[in-house]
This record gives sequence, structure tokens and C-alpha cells, in this order.
Amino acid sequence: MLIPLTIDINIVNGNLFLSGEFREGGISIEGERIIKIGKEPSLEKASLTINANGALILPGLIDIHVHFRDLEQKYKETLETGTRSAIAGGVTSVLDMPNNIPPTDSALRINNKIKLIEEKAASNIGFYSLIPKDFTKIEEISNTGIFGFKVYPVSELYPPKNDLQLEIILKEITKRKLPLIVHLDNGYAGNNEKNLFDSEMPAIDAFLKAHNQLDEANALDSFIKVCKKTNTQLHCAHVTAKETIEVLRKNSGSEILSSEACPHHLVLDENNLRKLGSQAKCLPPLRKINDQKALWEALNENTIKIISTDHAPHSYEEKHCEFKAAASGIHGLETLLPIMFTYAQKGMISFESLIEKLTINPANLMGIEKRGSLEIGNFADIVVVKKEKLKINSEEFQSKAKWTPFNGFEVSYKPWKVLVNGFLAKDDEHIHTKARTGKILKKKSNRLKLL
Repeated sequence: MLIPLTIDINIVNGNLFLSGEFREGGISIEGERIIKIGKEPSLEKASLTINANGALILPGLIDIHVHFRDLEQKYKETLETGTRSAIAGGVTSVLDMPNNIPPTDSALRINNKIKLIEEKAASNIGFYSLIPKDFTKIEEISNTGIFGFKVYPVSELYPPKNDLQLEIILKEITKRKLPLIVHLDNGYAGNNEKNLFDSEMPAIDAFLKAHNQLDEANALDSFIKVCKKTNTQLHCAHVTAKETIEVLRKNSGSEILSSEACPHHLVLDENNLRKLGSQAKCLPPLRKINDQKALWEALNENTIKIISTDHAPHSYEEKHCEFKAAASGIHGLETLLPIMFTYAQKGMISFESLIEKLTINPANLMGIEKRGSLEIGNFADIVVVKKEKLKINSEEFQSKAKWTPFNGFEVSYKPWKVLVNGFLAKDDEHIHTKARTGKILKKKSNRLKLL
């Protein structure tokens, strides 16, 4: 008598998100891949069966904007604690920003970060680079598999400081078919902030004036002009201002332009900043309610097609101090799913649109292959989302940054089960100690593309 062979895992009796809509059914997983999708009777026999009991079965979330620190800032976060924080929040793939100490601006430093986390990553992880001072090194850096080059206002290349040199460098980046990711602000914002802090203006007012909405919009306009000359893909990180959204709309037909929004800018506003002070200090700052309204409109009309966290961990002391001295940044990975799904339930955005902005759109934009959607042959990066009322408790975070302005927020959803490359990494509140099956992601596709 032949004994039927079993595959590794079945997830059954759930609401699957397939091709932009929900369908009842389940998934069979063997090794790292999805091998079958359908109703339970049609699935293979499995060694482990997870009954979703009607919960949502979704592709693992993809966050293309995180800061995992490490190196000389291990006290804030490490690549290992950052990836554990990701799976705790239902995020199975992340892209790490390069503004570390020391800065990630060479092939050597990219490879050093890969060595730090290889075979230790809980989630999948890829990397960005800063633009090197020696632009002849762009090809060498690109060959490490980075997903793009990031530029900050402090850079000597930030418009309008040296647009001719920037144009030369962008031509080199475009040859490698990589995007430029920009932090939109005044190129002299740091000096402006210092001068305003030294004035008699109240600290929060000075901070908001130094990093204002019009400067954000003007920066985008400047970058669009130079990127159009070189046909460089331009991705705008953490858009916040109504004026910036108007610039995005004017250029909506451009194939080189994409953008993202963050939950803290969608849910918190200037009033929260004035109430919470340094705990809610971030860059770009929390904006006015009319900016927040414009962000939701931009998401719903697909002017902005991606939601990311800008996960920015700092120590307790760096966030619980006098406002001028406080570090800018907000923990985001473990609050992303509960906050955004709760606001979808409130009717601020459809679940279908929200999930696409957290999964397939970032995967398509950055060329993260075989992830971001539930398809046969794709990697089994999956989050089972359970509807359950709870309060956010920062003391339970996997991140080293156990604080958030969302602490105590009442939410209605949580990541219940999380699989990374077919491994059950999170089982309810338990993160498996062997959750080290995340892979190093490397850029492979030839051009960025949104749906």
C-alpha cells in the first residue's frame, strides 16, 4: 500500500487576497514556495495545517524604507533586532537606508552589512547606498545588488547646490537602471534649523518652519527637472505636504516618478507634535490636518501608490529629552499593520487598495521578485491577519526602540501568523528563536515599474 506523501504546511479556511480581491480558500507550501492555492479539499496533505478560521491570508508586507542602524549605532537597533521587529509586525521584506555611522557609501560597506546579517535575518532584507563622493564607484556599488541611491538635504549634490554635477552622476545611476530616492526638504534645512533654534522662537515652531511644506514641494520640483533630463527613476520618500502632492499630480503622467506615505503622517498631525513633543519629532515633521487630508486623498486616487514606515529607532534617552536635542524619527514596523488596517476598517481606504500599497506595489517598483503576491511558485512570505481588539504596547516590541507615539492606541487587527520563505517565524505572540530564514535581497530586474 502506498503512503501518500505530505508537503510542509497548509493554511486553510481563510480569506485569501488574490489578484486584487478576497476569495475563500487556502494555500499549500513546500519548502520555501507556494505550490497550490484553492479550497481545503483540493490542497495537498501537509505535515502542519494552520486553520485561519476566516482570518485574512495575505502576502507578507514589504517595507522599502527602514533604518536598522547597527555598526556604531547598535544601541539604537541592529540588523538582527530590526528584522525581528519586521516579522513581529507582519513585514517579511525590508529595504534598509544608508545613513548609518559610518555611512553606507561603498561596495565594501554594503558587503560588510550583508556579512553582519547573512544567515541571521528574520525577514528578507536588501540595501540602499548613498551617492559616493567618487562617482566612478557607482558601477562597483551597483554590482552589490543595491536597490537604489539615496540623497539627503545635507548632501553637496542636493539642488540647487551643484546641479551640473548631480546631472553627471544621475546619468551613471540611470545606466545601472537604479532609482534615486530623495528626502525632500530645503538643501540648507540643517543650517536653517540651527539658526531658528538659536532665535527666540519656540522650539517646535522653529522646527516646523525650518522643514516647511513649501520647501518639500520645491525640492520635488527641482529633482523632477534634473531627473527628466537624465531619465532617472525618482522615488520620493515620506511625502507629507499638500503642496508636494500637487506637484505629484501635475507630473502624474511621468513614468520616472513614484512616491510613498507613512502611517505616522496619515494618523498624527501637528497637534500631536505639540502635545507629545520630542516623542513625536520626526523628519519630515508631522503636518497640519489639511496636509493629512491631502495624503489620504492622494492614496485613494493612486497618486501615491506605496505605504512605508520610515522605521527610525532611537534610544529612550534620545527621545525623552528637551525638544531641540531630541533625535528625529519614529518606530514604525510593529505598528504599521495594526494602525493601517484599523483605519481601513474606519473607511479611510479600502482594504484592497491598502494591501496593494503594502505588498505588490513596493515589490513591483523595486523589482523584488517572486514576492508581494500569493501566486504558485512565489516564495511563501505570508501574513495571516486576525481581527482582534487590542491596545498597542511598546514594551512588547521586538525592536530595541520600545517607545512609540502610538502607545496605548486601540486597534482592531494584528499579525497573527507570519511565514518567511515557508518558515513559521511568528505564531501569535511567539517569535521563534530560529526565525533566521530571511534572505538577502538583491536587485535583478532591469527597470522599475508600478501597476
